[in-house]
Amino acid sequence: MRSILTTKGYTLIEAILQLSVLLLFSQLILFYAVWFSQIEKHFFNSELIDWEMFSLDMESIVSDVTHIEEQMNQTGIRFLKDGVEYDIECYPSLIRKQKNRLGHEPMLTEVKLCKIQVLDDQVLIYVEFENGRKEERTYEVFVSS
Repeated sequence: MRSILTTKGYTLIEAILQLSVLLLFSQLILFYAVWFSQIEKHFFNSELIDWEMFSLDMESIVSDVTHIEEQMNQTGIRFLKDGVEYDIECYPSLIRKQKNRLGHEPMLTEVKLCKIQVLDDQVLIYVEFENGRKEERTYEVFVSS
């Protein structure tokens, strides 16, 4: 017969050690999940990226135009560039571009409010997004003859 003291088995000490390791790893996993969600929110914010892309597009659009005018109630602008007429207009939930009054090219989406003003040689665009974030930017207009 074997003695009870010599029999190998699962001890309380082993259980406590394994539980400690499990708790440590679960805390690390929780930390990384929270950290990654913050990183994702900061670096992969598509709204911010869309705004910057829209701004770059606007800079290239308003450079070297032949004529520019503000549309009624600050809802958009109409300009001539390379003999082609363009409209950039605010619509519910988006800003769109139109070429020769045909088609609709969305430039910026998830827009709650938009105002576009022409001030001498500048275009001022104010946008409020659906999540409440507000952006405003001024663009220099280069009018050529």
